[in-house]
Amino acid sequence: MKPLSAKREFSIRPALALLLLFIPAAAILFFFFAPPATGDGRLDSLLNAVIPRFFISIFLLVLVLEIFPSCLSCKRISFKNLIWCIPPLLVALVNFPFSALILGTAQVTRAELIGLFLLKCLLIGLSEELLFRGIIFYTLSDYFKRKGFSCFLPVLLSSVIFALFHFINLFDGAGILAVLQQAGYSFLIGAMLAVVLKKTNNLAACVFLHALFDLGGFFVSDLGTGDPQDLTFWILTAAVGIVCTVHITATLVKMIKKEKTHR
Repeated sequence: MKPLSAKREFSIRPALALLLLFIPAAAILFFFFAPPATGDGRLDSLLNAVIPRFFISIFLLVLVLEIFPSCLSCKRISFKNLIWCIPPLLVALVNFPFSALILGTAQVTRAELIGLFLLKCLLIGLSEELLFRGIIFYTLSDYFKRKGFSCFLPVLLSSVIFALFHFINLFDGAGILAVLQQAGYSFLIGAMLAVVLKKTNNLAACVFLHALFDLGGFFVSDLGTGDPQDLTFWILTAAVGIVCTVHITATLVKMIKKEKTHR
C-alpha cells in the first residue's frame, strides 16, 4: 500500500464538504421520515436495508476518492494470489445453504425479490469494506508502518473494530447471545479480509468476498423459509474455517517475519 499523502489527508474542498454533509442528511430524512411501507414485509425489509446503505456507500465513495484515493488503486491480482485466495473464497461459498435447499429443509419463496436481495448484499459488502478494510485498515496500516508494525496490529485492531460495530444490532432488538456470536465470526471474517487486502492490495476482492458471504448468510432469511444451517452446513463451515484460519495465520506470520527483516 502506498502511504497517505499528507497534503490530501485533511484537505476537503468546500463543495465536497457540503456534499458529504448532504448525503447522510438526505438518508436520515428519507429513512426515518418516509420509510418504505408497501405492506409487503419482505419487500419493506429489503428496501429498508438497501436505501440507507445506498446513501452510505455514496458517502464513503466520495470520502475515499477525496481523502484516501489510494484505497481504490486496486492492483491486478496475479495468478499466484488468485490461487492463494481459494480458502477465503471457500469460506464465503460454504456460507450458502446448499444442503438445506437440496434436502428441502429450506425453501425459496420470494424469488421475485432476488434482484433487490443481490443489491443489498453488494451494498453491504461495498459500504463495510470501504469503511473497515478501506479507510480504517488503510489508516491503521499507514500509522503503524511508520513505527514498523504495518501487519499484525492493523489486522487485529481493524478486526476488533469490525466486530464491535455489530453490537449496533442490539438496538434492532437482536439478543445478546446472537450478537456475541455475530461479533465473534465478524472478527474472524474481518481478519481474513484484512489479510486478503494486505496480500492482494485489491479492495474489490474484499468487496466481492464480503458480498458473497452475505449472499449465503441472508439467502433463506430474506428470500425463503426454513432452517438453512443443518449438520452438513456446520461440518463444512468448521472444516473450511480451520483450513482458512491456518492459511491466513501462516500468511500473516510470513508477513510479520518479512516486516521484521526490513526494519
